[in-house]
Amino acid sequence: MVADAHLGYAWAQRRRGELGPLADGGMAEKLHALLDDLAPQELVFLGDVVHAPKPAPGERALIEAVLGGLAERVPVRVVRGNHDRSFARDFPNLGLTVESEYRTGDLVAVHGDRPPAPASGHTVLGHFHPSVVVLDAAGHKQKLRVFAVSETATILPAFSPFAAGFNLRKPWPAELQAWLETKTRVRTIAVTGTRVVELPFRKA
Repeated sequence: MVADAHLGYAWAQRRRGELGPLADGGMAEKLHALLDDLAPQELVFLGDVVHAPKPAPGERALIEAVLGGLAERVPVRVVRGNHDRSFARDFPNLGLTVESEYRTGDLVAVHGDRPPAPASGHTVLGHFHPSVVVLDAAGHKQKLRVFAVSETATILPAFSPFAAGFNLRKPWPAELQAWLETKTRVRTIAVTGTRVVELPFRKA
């Protein structure tokens, strides 16, 4: 499961007047490396697979190349996020399964932009881009992407390299607390690209 890929971000921002470089941060390479490493039976995007509707030609070519290449290797499902309202209409030729949620066993996966419905089992979601700011050995601040895990839910970090992330050390919005049911302990597990480390930081 991959949350918040925001494919086409730089192209969409260029259409909005920003003059940053047209780069995607190596998204295709990273996603294919993920398939190589984990060998999943299917790949599920948990919302915000694209950054904006009505893509420009270059933006469309990039998104279709990335998703089409993945679909050649493994079935791909898209759970709609708040950035994906027009995804099925914008990319009908990809033939991907697009749905409001994904279920398997006692696990349900959603994007997370809507309040949680009462459910048994465990929920996996994205949307909040969780992160934690720490000081490195040189005294510089580093923002680490983290998985936030409680008994009821797991919130995935944003896969996009351009998603700044919500710092979990700041006051949590009510929506985030509702998903995690923060009366139970919440663990924060950081990913750096080379290491996976559980942080001593806890949300009681």
